[in-house]
Amino acid sequence: MSVAGTIEVVTELNRLRAADRREQRFRFYAYGLGLFATLMTAVELYRGRDLVRQEVLPVFVFSLFIGLAWFFSFSLSSRSSLSISLDMAYLMTALCVLPHPLPIMVAFAGAALGCHLRVRDGRARQSPFLQMLGLNTGGLVLAAVVGERVSAAMEPFWKFHILTWGSVLSIVALFLTYTMINVVVMVVAMLLKGEPVLSTLLHYLKFIPSIELFTIPLSLGLALLYAGFGVWGFTPMAATIMLASGLLKKLNQARGELGAAYEQLQTRSRELRILNTIGREISTSLDPEVVFAQVSRNLQRILDAPHLFLALAHRTPNDSYVEYVARDGVVQPRPERELGHGFTTWVLETRRPLLVQDLVLDRDSIQCAPVILDAAVRSIMATPLTVSGEATGVLCVESPRPGAYTVDHLSVFTTIAQQAAVALENARNFTMATVDGLTRLYLRDFFSRKLEEEQVRSRRYGSTFTVLMLDLDHFKDINDRTGHLAGDRYLVRIGEVIRETMRAADVPCRYGGEEFCILLPETDLEGGRKIAERIRSRVANLEVRVGEAILRTTISIGIAAYPADFPGSLSGLLEKADQALYAAKQSGRDRVLTTAARPVPSRKSR
Repeated sequence: MSVAGTIEVVTELNRLRAADRREQRFRFYAYGLGLFATLMTAVELYRGRDLVRQEVLPVFVFSLFIGLAWFFSFSLSSRSSLSISLDMAYLMTALCVLPHPLPIMVAFAGAALGCHLRVRDGRARQSPFLQMLGLNTGGLVLAAVVGERVSAAMEPFWKFHILTWGSVLSIVALFLTYTMINVVVMVVAMLLKGEPVLSTLLHYLKFIPSIELFTIPLSLGLALLYAGFGVWGFTPMAATIMLASGLLKKLNQARGELGAAYEQLQTRSRELRILNTIGREISTSLDPEVVFAQVSRNLQRILDAPHLFLALAHRTPNDSYVEYVARDGVVQPRPERELGHGFTTWVLETRRPLLVQDLVLDRDSIQCAPVILDAAVRSIMATPLTVSGEATGVLCVESPRPGAYTVDHLSVFTTIAQQAAVALENARNFTMATVDGLTRLYLRDFFSRKLEEEQVRSRRYGSTFTVLMLDLDHFKDINDRTGHLAGDRYLVRIGEVIRETMRAADVPCRYGGEEFCILLPETDLEGGRKIAERIRSRVANLEVRVGEAILRTTISIGIAAYPADFPGSLSGLLEKADQALYAAKQSGRDRVLTTAARPVPSRKSR
């Protein structure tokens, strides 16, 4: 392993150890708070057992409302993750109207019931129950213990059977005490877990006024009712408040569902716009690589798609295919290869899509061996390209993130693949009609159309173009010595040499068996000579090994320019280039000549 790799491994191990130590400290803290709450409640229950037996109904009622308040917690804003629970109002009411140690009993029982209801509701399943129970019962019991001290200190100033400023100030003091205890418990927990404290604390304190708006008047009203009418006067009002909390919770859920539906609608709308864009863009191109690049670029906007893979099957006896790969939007064509028993073959033969949520977990259950474009890949989604019921290729997207793709993603991806399949099939048909299958140069008919178009353009704008006529020297000897298959191999390499030498606007054509013709737009005679010399030099240095034989030859090239050599017809211009080619042959081959070199007889007179 390299030094950099060793450092990376050590760093990761240290990070994991530090996270484990933080988690252990937090567990100790949560269990410690829970143990404190349990012991404190047990001691106070033993000491005040006679009073608890007499006041069991108020303890039960207050505990029930605190637990339900946690269950029916709600949020005031869709942009806030902070849930508001009215348990504070019920606990402060208990601190005002119930004698010691009943508020501690209420806090412990209410917190335990609230934790249980939250777990049943599914909102706390990510946290271990005992940790959550210890943290919440400890915090609430601690608030009750400190709150009792505050209530005892404020007792001379209040009379809860009537509304006085002393009563209001007492409720405010209890509210501040509860808030302070809650903040301290929360901050210590976040510090032990290594979570950011300041941003969370500021977010919490931002909503304190909203909590005051509910809690202080509710606590004051509930305390007055209890002082005047006892538990049965307090219960209807408390139940009404609980009903309002339940309605607000339902409103939160409805708002969340509406927001999710809106986001889904927005996502679908964006997907439809991108589908329309893809369809419009890919229909304008007849180049498979360009089509794939356009699909790759647009897929980045709706999918986690750092890696894409396109395989186009070739209808040949050896069942081969050509690949295109895009990594972070950069297209990289790969060489042609034969179909085997893996990923591409399985999708082509079954014509079924493939969705892998996690390659590490699902590797043994996958029906084929996927093509992995990166060692970090975890999610794979692939679909066949089908035209008229025939599979013509495979489109695949891969991501290092587990669970990156869903069935909904597969539906959109399949639609994009069908659009791409039609565009690629059009490109394939166009290529078959215009490109020579052996040399991959244009066919003669396509070249003639391009030559006519270039003449019209040059006549309109007063520009020039050049035509090269090329012929391999002694190519018949190669066929006679090594056979036509070897000769075809050599022609394939000649086609590659010509294509590599051409510019994007040039039109190279296979004119006959070993004869070629090239249209060079916006090129004068001297520019055509330079390009022809490059081709001649590269062919002269070309060697193709076929078995034990090494094939080599040269090429002769004739040049004619428009309008200087234009005799009145395009066929006449080609005849001029052919005459220059014949002159190059006559003067020794392996050379480039223009029409001005010397007059020669036409091909018809040879």
